[in-house]
Amino acid sequence: MRTLHMSLRPSVAMCVALLAATWWPAAAHGQQTGVVRGVVRSTLGEAIPYAVVALEPGSPRRFTDDSGAFAFPGLAPGTYHLRARQVGYKPFDTTLTVAPGSVVMVVASLEHLVVELEEIRVVARASRWGRCTEPGPPDSASAPDVAALFEQLRQNAERYWLLADAYPAVYRMERRFGRPNYAQRGVVVNRTDTVDLRTDARWGYAPGRLVADVPSPGGGTEPQVNLPTLPDFADSIFLANHCFRVGGIESVDGARYVRLDFRAAEAIRDPDADGSAYLDPDTYLIRFVRVQLTRPELAMAGLEGLEATVTFREIVPSLVLPDHITSVQSVVDGLRHVETVEEQQRVDFYFLRSLPTRRP
Repeated sequence: MRTLHMSLRPSVAMCVALLAATWWPAAAHGQQTGVVRGVVRSTLGEAIPYAVVALEPGSPRRFTDDSGAFAFPGLAPGTYHLRARQVGYKPFDTTLTVAPGSVVMVVASLEHLVVELEEIRVVARASRWGRCTEPGPPDSASAPDVAALFEQLRQNAERYWLLADAYPAVYRMERRFGRPNYAQRGVVVNRTDTVDLRTDARWGYAPGRLVADVPSPGGGTEPQVNLPTLPDFADSIFLANHCFRVGGIESVDGARYVRLDFRAAEAIRDPDADGSAYLDPDTYLIRFVRVQLTRPELAMAGLEGLEATVTFREIVPSLVLPDHITSVQSVVDGLRHVETVEEQQRVDFYFLRSLPTRRP
């Protein structure tokens, strides 16, 4: 039986040029420079670790340290725009003037985001939508609450890539291959292995180009599908080719989540991806993503369906990595209907560059 192999490598998103060892922009020769220092806190006074701050022009986005502190030294005199963002909070923006030799102190106070979720109508899952003829992110003017929730999803994705670019990590996944055992909600395993993956691996999403032939260990080629997941919600090409809706509040295994559905544009005639992303209703952090391959019969003869669920877990406050992946593939092999399962569990990870921490 021919098998469609799965890859969940992330796509190219908003690439951020970050140099952890060289954080600060160079000043003109002989010019007296200034410094902007500050801390990101909630309106209740709590420090917000690993918020994203940027000082424009000239300074790329970066994380605050584990106490919410940040600093931008070596600044040429002038006017700057400071931005601070954190998932679950309203954005903070202000304008600063840096004089020669000055130290500008800032407290970026972020207000918790509140969306009236009970007023959001529960809609059908993505697979039951009508045709997606007008793809693109939700419009903030016509659907402000929906757009606000979608923005939280996009911030989750952008934070993932900022983490991957500035502080790449290697994580080890233990993989199990077999058949589903629905009676015991488990897997009858016939093969296991481990694989090391990097968070900064790149795969570029292109509409209808999820399936490709790759070299087979036994010679020749075999089909492989690259299913999009969290990082793709920061990819302008992916966003422009999918429709998005809020599915409301859904309970999964006794926990409540905000569900946001996405559907591939009707104009994409090749296999692509529909699915749903699930956010924590209190923090708006991503918890898991479910993805289904569209038009599976065009990906491989006999393929009836391919669905994957990727669960994310915090490694430090508000920063996540993939923790568990399950994919189920349904194939008709002659007169038999065959289902195969691949499970991946993260068993270890380490950063290639340490996250910022408060200096003694």
